[in-house]
Amino acid sequence: MQRHGGIKKPKIVAVCDCCLEEIATQAATVLEAGGLVVMPTDTVYGLAARGDDRGAVERIFAAKRRPADRPLPVLLASAAALDEVARDVPPAARALAQAFWPGPLTLVVPRSARIPAWVTAGGDTVGVRVPDHVLARTILRSCSFPVAVTSANLSDEPTASTAVACAEALAEPPDLVLEEGVIAGAASTVVEVAGDRVHILRPGPITGAALRSALAAAGLIGLEVRE
Repeated sequence: MQRHGGIKKPKIVAVCDCCLEEIATQAATVLEAGGLVVMPTDTVYGLAARGDDRGAVERIFAAKRRPADRPLPVLLASAAALDEVARDVPPAARALAQAFWPGPLTLVVPRSARIPAWVTAGGDTVGVRVPDHVLARTILRSCSFPVAVTSANLSDEPTASTAVACAEALAEPPDLVLEEGVIAGAASTVVEVAGDRVHILRPGPITGAALRSALAAAGLIGLEVRE
């Protein structure tokens, strides 16, 4: 982080396909130290922090002016990491992860002890997703800790379509900004899975019909999908 006129300025890195591993290592180093990173995903630009560092997570809440009772989601490098952050994962959640990950589906499932309560606003569940974005997954693979990632905007405000604009909109500056150009996708569908109940908490690109079809294909017939 540099200072210009007493104001902290984030480091801005242009994303290039030829150096994804180098960029991912740089981002992981910032996150490991408790820093904030604006990073591209398959849906919108995200604001990322080390999930097991309470101070880093509190910085996300401050930067977004996010109410303290709103939990943060966690992004995963692959579906294989689900059991690291969740416990007692229902069969329906595994079936939906198999069908839609990587992609714009966030599953709300019981959190494991690896996810601290400060990430989930004290709740016993956590929203998890595998992004369909190569750099995002490369960053996540480079981290030995859970990574909380939410949209890089002020709470209840639209997310800007470029990383620099996202950083400028935040109440506090991030430490690293990964600029990949315009990203203007839709926020993910958020689905809570509890036992034999599937509840769409936030509509998105993956519809109720698509969820029902995936569950039926997995042999999970008769599950209630509430919209």
